[in-house]
Amino acid sequence: MTTESIALPSTDSHQDVVQADTLSIQRVASNAPLQWLGQGWRTLKETPFVSLFYGSLCALAGFGALSMSQAMPGMALKFLIVLLLLGPFLAAGLYVTARRQLGGEQIGIRASFALYGQRRSSLALFGLVLMFVVAFWVLASAVIFAIKVTTLAPISSGYVTLLGGGMDPLMMLFTLVSTALLGAAVFAASVIAVPLIVDRDAGPVAGVQASWRAVTLNPGPMLRWAGLILGLMLVGALTAFVGMVVIFPLLGYASWYAYRDLVGEDV
Repeated sequence: MTTESIALPSTDSHQDVVQADTLSIQRVASNAPLQWLGQGWRTLKETPFVSLFYGSLCALAGFGALSMSQAMPGMALKFLIVLLLLGPFLAAGLYVTARRQLGGEQIGIRASFALYGQRRSSLALFGLVLMFVVAFWVLASAVIFAIKVTTLAPISSGYVTLLGGGMDPLMMLFTLVSTALLGAAVFAASVIAVPLIVDRDAGPVAGVQASWRAVTLNPGPMLRWAGLILGLMLVGALTAFVGMVVIFPLLGYASWYAYRDLVGEDV
């Protein structure tokens, strides 16, 4: 089995922090993403109340995004994309639950917040960086939109048409290309970053570096994993977010097992 090692910052004295100076990124099998989903499904069945809690929160967030988009129909897709990109950060409580379940510890909604206090600095910093990247993308979209409206549709009726229609070829092309690039970058930077922060209290930089190494060392499995995540999230969105009650915790738990496979069982 091939591994790559990266330096990690020194950890604190909490008992739940693994004391180690390096992290080995390992190769995984091509069918590993399906195995992660299977493990995630078993954890979901064993933690129904916590899963329902986080799944309902995600569904409510989706409903909120749709409600906000009613006033700005052209922004509906962007609201949904932002929710998708922030998923790894929002699922931190699910990683804690899976961690405790594997360790035979008490499981519950309150227990799922157990590590937030200890990891708050790293989690907050990573969340801020992620939101900054997403905000930059939204701003760039708004600038492109404003330029097109000013250049090709300067009157108010043209603006309303563009905003409401959402099918303008230039805007559609920009949205698709920029979303694909941004989604790939966020996935590569966060696929194991938040689980690593939760599990080992690693810093955001170490988390991003570990995620990048995991993706570059396992391009095939990681591409399949990204496809499964995207496909399941789209299914959840197409069910008016009702499906997210199950899909979100399933993906959260599966992401934890992906992290465990990618960093090894010795973590």
